Amino acid sequence: MRRFIEMKRLIVAMLLTASACGSAGPGPVAGTPLTVPQLKFAVMDSVGPPVYCDPDFYPIARDGGEQQNAIAMYPTIKADTETYQAILGHEHLPSGDLTDAQKLAVYRAWKLLRVVVLTQSGSTYAFDYRVQPSSTVYQMVSGTVRQDGKVTVSSRTDTNRPLCPICLAASAQIATPNGPVRVTDMRVGMIVWTQAADGSRVAAPVVEVGSMQAPPTHRMVHLVLADGRVLLVSPAHRTADGRQAGDLHDGDQLDGSTVTKWELVPYAGGRTYDLLPAGATGFYWANGILLASTLGTSK
Repeated sequence: MRRFIEMKRLIVAMLLTASACGSAGPGPVAGTPLTVPQLKFAVMDSVGPPVYCDPDFYPIARDGGEQQNAIAMYPTIKADTETYQAILGHEHLPSGDLTDAQKLAVYRAWKLLRVVVLTQSGSTYAFDYRVQPSSTVYQMVSGTVRQDGKVTVSSRTDTNRPLCPICLAASAQIATPNGPVRVTDMRVGMIVWTQAADGSRVAAPVVEVGSMQAPPTHRMVHLVLADGRVLLVSPAHRTADGRQAGDLHDGDQLDGSTVTKWELVPYAGGRTYDLLPAGATGFYWANGILLASTLGTSK
């Protein structure tokens, strides 16, 4: 009998222990929780990197500009320990001193991390951004990533490529005191007409010029005004009043006239161009239409 009682007590204790363990609630998410930068890399590795308007190439590319910015930004990136360590791990970079080429790799990864936004909801994070699964297809992909890096895609929707500002067509004519000059012939130091802060038309030297290779799929806005002025310009290039060319419509007022035709057309010019005049605004006239430079300065 005594042995029976001891066995009974042991069984009760075991049941109580099991009950106590069961009352602790659901177990943790499988795997080790990752940092937010690591989660972003997990998402990109699963669904692809984001397609975006890289500030080192849009609105204009400058020779060596990305490498220079990589070196300049490196101390700032390194100071963010969590992000920096995630980049080193993902890019398989050493923890010691880096070469300029390795700093460029860090900088490129950092730019991608800034584009991918994660919105936390409990133990998961939601994402939604544009990817390019093939040379001609763009998609908006949405889903969630768990704290241990498990990615679940909820939707893929076909969309357009990002409308990045890539400036003027090669045929554009720039107004100068000596008559119109083709934008492809613009050089630093040349004198062009610009608009002063008070709205007056003044002559000023060009302080910067630039061009970039346009992708084969690039489309330009073909603008026709009621007074006969015509322009081919990238959708994201801004007019002097701050509107993007891609946002204009037939009937809109522009530079003292009315838009009578707005259409997107293929561009086979190879490269696009821009310039920056000295002065308070950076405005200039292209084919007689007042535009803002994408290289800097505005009212």
